[in-house]
Amino acid sequence: MIDTAVKKSFDQRFSLVRTIEKNQLIPESEQISLTVMNAEKGCFFTCFGDTYYVKEKNRYQEMSEDFVTPQDYFTTELTCLCLETGHLGHFEWEFDDELEVSITLEQTSFKYIKDEEGKSVDEDDLEQIAKEEDAIVYAGEKFWYEDDWAALYQREDKEEKVYMYEFENEGGSLSLTIEEWTGSGRDEYKVYLSKSVEPDQITIMSKGAAGDDLS
Repeated sequence: MIDTAVKKSFDQRFSLVRTIEKNQLIPESEQISLTVMNAEKGCFFTCFGDTYYVKEKNRYQEMSEDFVTPQDYFTTELTCLCLETGHLGHFEWEFDDELEVSITLEQTSFKYIKDEEGKSVDEDDLEQIAKEEDAIVYAGEKFWYEDDWAALYQREDKEEKVYMYEFENEGGSLSLTIEEWTGSGRDEYKVYLSKSVEPDQITIMSKGAAGDDLS
């Protein structure tokens, strides 16, 4: 007997496939000129042999340290449903001299982060780590300090303040991001491991389409 949650997930993905209309499909001859920058809410794209449906398109807008003045930089986040697995994940892209794309692999916590001497790291250490540009260790791999910046997370008509601490492994293929959210009266920390994606590994298959946000 099929598990109820599994069946619901399958039915959801099957329903999404049926929403694709012929006039929304992008001819192969035109797909080559498109990148993830063209992905809109409701579109379908492929990556790593899987097909993704874009459920949400949101943005991190860089701000001044006091969260008052917008800066000339942003990161776009695509919340996507994988049609093959039913997994909900996130792709992010930014353009800084060139297009950079990443996919979130997992969410973790301070419990699994150490400093170079093997000592535990928590939220109280972040400012000092950034100031001294120290490295941290996660899952046995060293991640070097890359950047820290303030942002407004823009989701539909809502905005939330978040401060980002970014680290990269030696080859730049993996990144560890610590997000400090401050809008709910108390600080909340989220830690994500992401992998870089070559932009040409993503193929936009259809235009965004208005439709039900299935959940």
